[in-house]
Amino acid sequence: MRQAALSHSEWAANACDLALVTGQRREDVSLFRFSDIRDGRLFVTQGKTGHKLAISLNLRLDAAGLFLQDVIERCRVNNPSNFMLYSSIRRGGRKPGPLFPDGLTQAFSDLRDSSGLRFGPNPPSFHEIRSLAGRLYEVEYGEEFAQRLPGHKNSAMTKKYLDARSAEYVMV
Repeated sequence: MRQAALSHSEWAANACDLALVTGQRREDVSLFRFSDIRDGRLFVTQGKTGHKLAISLNLRLDAAGLFLQDVIERCRVNNPSNFMLYSSIRRGGRKPGPLFPDGLTQAFSDLRDSSGLRFGPNPPSFHEIRSLAGRLYEVEYGEEFAQRLPGHKNSAMTKKYLDARSAEYVMV
């Protein structure tokens, strides 16, 4: 799939890598901005839950050979926008600009279908990258880290967040 992404477009490979190294939802990945980077961290407020994360730019996913900082730097190449995922290509009436979640889904579907890989009746979606990230991070960093990165909470963690009134970012 990664090789198919490289042949599709710069942004498709970057989108897959951002999703994998950050473990975030497509809606959040599509909204990542360079201006969200401060003090060596990518600050994310998840759209679905409002959960706030501050992800270190030094985050590394060894299984994929990815550093968050490197992926972000690749997103800057040929990108005049503040959005990390930007396309200058006009297709089907689309204007150049940031990518939308449905665009990520469609591109991933196209990549999946062109990859030559065979899937059953329920092929993976872009969201499966988030699940894969969780599984890989659990092996490399442990269960607690793999739970914090995507913003999942258990009862003990929920109490911590409630104490902070959800106003503080969780350092990852």
